[in-house]
Parts: sequence; structure tokens; C-alpha cells
Amino acid sequence: MIQVSIDKKVLEWKEAGLLDEATGARLVDYEHKKKAASEKREHKPPILVIVGSILLALSLFSFVAANWQAIPDLVKVGIFLLFMIGMYVAAERFQTRAPRYVTLFRVLGFAFFIATMSVIFVTYHLSGQLSWLFWIFFAMAVLHKILYEHPIFTAIAAITAFMANTNSFEGVGLTLIIFGLIVTWAWFHFVPASIDRIFAWLSFYGLIIMVGQYFDYDGRLWPLWALVILHGLFLVYREKATWQAMYLFAAAVLSLGYLINVTERWLSQRPPSIWEATILSVVLVALFLIHRREELIWVSFLAVIPFALFEDTGILLAILIEGVALAYLIRQDVTRKPTIFAFIYFLLVQMTIYFIYVWDRLDISLFFLIGALIVFALSLALWWRSRTRGDVQS
Repeated sequence: MIQVSIDKKVLEWKEAGLLDEATGARLVDYEHKKKAASEKREHKPPILVIVGSILLALSLFSFVAANWQAIPDLVKVGIFLLFMIGMYVAAERFQTRAPRYVTLFRVLGFAFFIATMSVIFVTYHLSGQLSWLFWIFFAMAVLHKILYEHPIFTAIAAITAFMANTNSFEGVGLTLIIFGLIVTWAWFHFVPASIDRIFAWLSFYGLIIMVGQYFDYDGRLWPLWALVILHGLFLVYREKATWQAMYLFAAAVLSLGYLINVTERWLSQRPPSIWEATILSVVLVALFLIHRREELIWVSFLAVIPFALFEDTGILLAILIEGVALAYLIRQDVTRKPTIFAFIYFLLVQMTIYFIYVWDRLDISLFFLIGALIVFALSLALWWRSRTRGDVQS
């Protein structure tokens, strides 16, 4: 026991002349108080108390559910609001006593916030404003991430941002768009973690797409214009960060998306005007010239897409994307940068072109054989170049 041990030690130190009487008494008193405080912190409620608390909570919820229609509206809201406040108060009380439970209570508090807002919207027949409900959830999730900085709130913010964007295309309004932009900017600006900025970037992109819908933009190039607008982030946030790879990712997805849609006659039915195609192409090239960032070289190749859309078969666009995919793969290897994503994009391009043009003309086994030969040829060429450069030994 600590008490016996410290008493013996203090007595031993006194007899050896290392401590005087007053210092020894203070030392023993300090250790006794320290031990009592430690035992108080480590005290855990009996298992029966925990089980009883769970049963009590279940009984309350069952009672509320059984009598939901008879409960006055304000009482309904008050019940969930009370639980929400209780969770946040519990989180603060456990801040020093049991820190490992703090995040759990905060998540439960957020869950009861969702329940409270849902009850308010249902009770007061606000189903027509459902888009606002999801954006309120998103704003609350971002606030939690900024205040508490826990990774779980990154996941919650990402989920709520996705729900907010996907549920806002019907009946979108300018006020909602502005609110969404403010919340997304707060997430992007005040949380510097790369994963958060990636999700915030995607939320920005979704909101800008909604702007085109709000103003009834009738062209088919708005996804490219949205990517152009998002380059404005480079003017303020110029540091190198993982989130900047999203420009390459978006460019890759858009290139494949336009190739698929133009061959399905979705785009060819209403080709863009020559003036819009020219302006957009010039702007995409100018972005690289202005920012001088290496990753924007490949994004600027999207400048050819507006003109390629005037060709209905999509063959010109397929040739362009095939050439860019191969050039990007070779460039990554030449500059000794990771090639995994370039290789994945290259394979996706091959698969897309196959399913569009040769699905009914070429047996799939022959397609994979040709693909394997192309891959082997690329590997041999890269190995030979590395060998001549002295990177490998034969």
C-alpha cells in the first residue's frame, strides 16, 4: 500500500537526518491526499447503476413513442432539446473525470440536435424547406469540427455536406446557396487538415454547379466553368497541399464524363456556341499561365473539350483523352513521381473507350489480351529507359 510505504520511507529519511519533522509531516499529508483524489477519479459506478440507467432511458423513449400524438408540440421539441443539452453538459462534466467519453457525449449531443431539428420541421410542417434542414445539419457539423477538432466530426461534416448538396437541386434558392458557400468556406478556412479541405472543395464544387441551375444556364459546359471558378482558391490559398490534387481528379472525371455523354448524344443535341467554347478554352489555358503550377498543365488540356464537342461521334475527344492519359503516365515516370494514379486513369480511359466503341465488335477476352500487351509494352519501355539512365542493373 502507498500509505504504509510512504510512512515507512518518511520515518527512514527522518532517522537518517534527511528530513526534518515538519517536512516529513507535509510529505505524508500530500501523498495521502494524492491517493484519495486518485481513488475518487478511478471510482466507477456499479454495473447495476449503468444497467438501470439504460433501462430508464429505454422506458422514457418507449413512453414518448407510445404517446407521441398526444404530446403537445412544444413538449415534443422540449424533450429532444433537453436530451441534447444534457449530452453536451455531460461532455463538459466528463472533460476532466473521464476524457475518453467526452467525444461520445458530443456525438450523442449532435445526434439529438438532428432529432430536435427533425421534430421541429415535421411538427410545424416545414417539409417544403427540407433543403435547409440538411444545410443546418452541415453547419452544425462544421461548427463541431472547428471547436473540437476530432476526426469523427470530419466524417460527419462530409456526410452532411453530401446530403445537403444532393438534396438541394430541387427548389434551390439564392439565400441557401449563399449560406452554403459561407459554411463551406468556414470549413475550408478554419480547418487546415488536408482531408477536410478535400471534402470542403467537393462541397464548393457542388454549390457552384447549383449556381448554374439557379440561373438557368442552358449550356453543357458549366461543369468546366465550375472548375475554372474554383481556381480562385489558388489566389488565396497558395500553399502546397493534398487538396490541390482535387483539380486533377475533377479534370479526369470530367474528361471521361464528357466522352461518355457525347457518344450518348446528350451533348451533341445542343452543341455549345463557338464564342463560349473559345472563351472557356482560353481561360483554361490562362489558368496555368497565371498560376504556374505543374498540376494545372494537365487540367488546361480540358481546353480542347469545348471544341471536340462539335464532333458528334466523340472520336476526336477519345483520341485527345487517350493521348493525354498516356502523356501523363510517361511524364510522371520521367519526373520520378508516383505513377499509380496516372496508371489507374490510363486504364479507366481504355475501359471507357472499349465499352463505348468496341463492346459489340471485340470479344472481351481479346480486349484484355490487347490491354495486357499494351501494359507489358509500356513496362518494357519504361524499364529500358531506366536502364539506359542507370537506374536499374541487368
